[in-house]
Amino acid sequence: MLKIGEKKNNNRGMTLVEVLVGMTVFAVGLLGLSRVMFQVMHSNMSSKHTVAATNLAHQRMEQIMSSTRYSSITTANFPNEDYGQIGGGNANFSNFRRIVAIADSTNSLGASVLKEITVRVEWMETGRQREVELRSSISRFKDIDL
Repeated sequence: MLKIGEKKNNNRGMTLVEVLVGMTVFAVGLLGLSRVMFQVMHSNMSSKHTVAATNLAHQRMEQIMSSTRYSSITTANFPNEDYGQIGGGNANFSNFRRIVAIADSTNSLGASVLKEITVRVEWMETGRQREVELRSSISRFKDIDL
């Protein structure tokens, strides 16, 4: 029996069941955290690919738009580049391919007056094809041969 002012000494420690329950709760928490980390890493890689593809498309569009002669803006002068060909086979771009489409719009006399340019960069990511596409137009404002 306890007397007044006397404290009960309860230093039993933790039981095995309490330790196992605590470890289970901790493991479930870590599992959820690891899933979030994998999703963050995947999103980071996806963003990296999208930025690289956008830069590749922008680079090709700038090359086309800076052509000195309107007549030189053709798909023959700006050919498609398949996987592993961009940048002379640069390993950083081996997962990408670049496709250029140039369409002429003509006037009533049949002369080209506008070129519609599309640059698309494609890559595979987690089993799905992804793409970035840029479009622009350039009009015939110099070297007119009418």
